Amino acid sequence: MNEVLFFNTPSIHIRFVANFAFEKISELLQAKGMNPDVALVRAQEVFGNEHERASLYLHNFQRFFDTTIMQRVYEYIAKKALFQESILFGSYDQILGMMQQVYRSALNEEELKQLRQISQANHFGIALVH
Repeated sequence: MNEVLFFNTPSIHIRFVANFAFEKISELLQAKGMNPDVALVRAQEVFGNEHERASLYLHNFQRFFDTTIMQRVYEYIAKKALFQESILFGSYDQILGMMQQVYRSALNEEELKQLRQISQANHFGIALVH
């Protein structure tokens, strides 16, 4: 953990960016033909009881993964939202399962280490910065 700095992100910032995360997932659901109001509700529900931390969770992923991978992450989340399944972003097992679906090849040791850091930060509600 020495190579990663932590800080607590103000909740007002988290709420602002969370709206962006919901809108992004909602847009993907609407592209599949879902009603906009229903799509927004589903986008929030995929984060379970921790929807207020959605931006924090996705911010931590964006610190390590490029836009191509992040687009696949959003698509994966939208698919889970479509089927009304929630994701525990503080769970290493669930994050690992998601990334195994997102990646086209096997994850290497460094990527697994990054996923562990992300899951730990998400579990404690901490934003990762380099």
